[in-house]
Amino acid sequence: MASGALLRSFLFVVIFGGLPAILMAQKTEIYRVDPPHWFAGMQNDTLYLLVKGAHLSDKVVVDGKTVSVIESQVSENKDYLHLWLLLSPTAPAQKVKFEVGAGRNKTKFLYEIKARNQAHGAMQGLSQKDFIYLITPDRFVNGNPKNDAIKGMQEPTVNRAEPYARHGGDIAGIQQKLDYIKNLGVTAIWSNPLLENDQPKESYHGYAITDNYIIDPRFGTNEEFYNLVKVGHQKGIKTIMDMVYNHIGDRHYLVQSPPDSGWFNWWPAYTQTNYRATTLMDPYASEFDKAKLQNGWFDKHMADLNQKHPAVAKWLIQNSIWLIEEFDLDAFRIDTYAYPDQDFMSRLNKAVLNQYPNFFIFAETWVHGHPVQSFFPGNNPNRADETHLQSVTDFQLHYAINDAINQPFGWTEGVNRIYYTLAADWLYSKPENLVTFVDNHDLARFYGVTGKNLSKFKIGMGLLLTLRGIPSMYYGTEVLMAETDGHGKIREDFSGGWPGDAMDKFDIANRTAEENQAFGFIKSLANYRKTSKALTEGKLIQFVPVEGVYVYFRVHPEQTIMIVVNSNPKIQAVKMEDFAEVAGGFKKTKSVLTGFEAPIMKYLNTGEMSISIFELVK
Repeated sequence: MASGALLRSFLFVVIFGGLPAILMAQKTEIYRVDPPHWFAGMQNDTLYLLVKGAHLSDKVVVDGKTVSVIESQVSENKDYLHLWLLLSPTAPAQKVKFEVGAGRNKTKFLYEIKARNQAHGAMQGLSQKDFIYLITPDRFVNGNPKNDAIKGMQEPTVNRAEPYARHGGDIAGIQQKLDYIKNLGVTAIWSNPLLENDQPKESYHGYAITDNYIIDPRFGTNEEFYNLVKVGHQKGIKTIMDMVYNHIGDRHYLVQSPPDSGWFNWWPAYTQTNYRATTLMDPYASEFDKAKLQNGWFDKHMADLNQKHPAVAKWLIQNSIWLIEEFDLDAFRIDTYAYPDQDFMSRLNKAVLNQYPNFFIFAETWVHGHPVQSFFPGNNPNRADETHLQSVTDFQLHYAINDAINQPFGWTEGVNRIYYTLAADWLYSKPENLVTFVDNHDLARFYGVTGKNLSKFKIGMGLLLTLRGIPSMYYGTEVLMAETDGHGKIREDFSGGWPGDAMDKFDIANRTAEENQAFGFIKSLANYRKTSKALTEGKLIQFVPVEGVYVYFRVHPEQTIMIVVNSNPKIQAVKMEDFAEVAGGFKKTKSVLTGFEAPIMKYLNTGEMSISIFELVK
């Protein structure tokens, strides 16, 4: 009896336990592949595919002589497969067949290698000739109310009364206003991130990305963004994409289910970055502080990526190249540049510029002091390594302009802040590439900072558009948006950008006299700047400020521009012979803004709290 029972038990296990496990093994499934497609004829001949699925196997067969598998590996998390491929330099545009797994449980998928976008041959990047218009897309124009609410997304509704909720602006709205933007004298658009941010709250700003390959449906589609770039190019407007390498949103599929434990910088308890970029160059910095800077999280809902991980680095670099190729971009602005691994950032910059030599990359470096800011751009003789970074956001000039209009004149105060700031340009190999600004999406609105003083506002905008660098202006500055209280509010809705708005500030008839003065000042100067050799190519020569008056020149063999800033609340006369080394030999001044000509006399009178911009005439 015992033998029979044992035999029956054995047969039960084999028939009802063992055989079904063999015969009914679960089939391999593929859910997504990053990148979703690639391009023929790229400079780098290796391609890394991150495959997400179920019941994956490292048994991979590829059909094709021009593509071969270098390595295939199922990740620590069995739902991921790492595929490293070698692409022949002659590999054509094609659809490559892959088989993953073995036997009847294997699955197949097609992977497309597309033809390259021929438009990239005309890519110009950015230069001092450009004028950037920075847009928070959710707050600019709602061109397509149908995409305001997307079923299934974490934050599917709009609420314009709540500063930190979504308001409904989108890509269609930006495209509708391209002529307005061009008319203003703008040559490039920089939009806060447009990629998917499927987060439960504050998803409007775009900096907690949850999918690196699709445009957020509430902004539009990949096709809409490509068309925006294309139409912008036809109108002479370049496109800058806002990139985030330090972190991704905690609802990103890679955070919800990481390929392995090394993809993110995990801590025993939540640890925030100390935001101290100084630890990167401080000879006395502790390892503790360095680790907090680069491995601490920017915020609780923003998972900190470990760029030292080879797969993470490759995934990010390929995503960057894919975005440029897919959308025909002209430049990147990199968010929170100091916080990711700096060796990785250098490799990324180099990889992008090797593929696209005419591309332009500038980085946010929200720091204090020239020694810290100048640490990041490339060709720094004080660094042993090379960053391959063309430019950074010039926060030092931003601070200086704000102080110049709000502080009384002193040895280092008032307009002398600008003088000393520019005197430190010897720290940069190409100071003309620095991206300058008076405010942005993280800062109080400039008109509010001036105390709503139009004269001070004009000085700041005049400085921005006539000093060295690539000027950037936040949307709505031209119509005197003035909020200073909190991110949600300074990222104001552009009045007239929504159906039913009481006032349409895009229309000259609906702007106040002051708003039209501001708009006209910026428009006139920005459009003049487009064709001015002195302002876009000329050498900067500055004179030490005297009694609150700051004089500088932009000098080109074909043109000389003289700029006089009077920061005093009274009319001030300047003695022209003090500037004879530049102005000598010229007979007249011609106002850039009015065209009014006057003979050069012994003294030049300047209005109280004003900026005067003259073209010198022989």
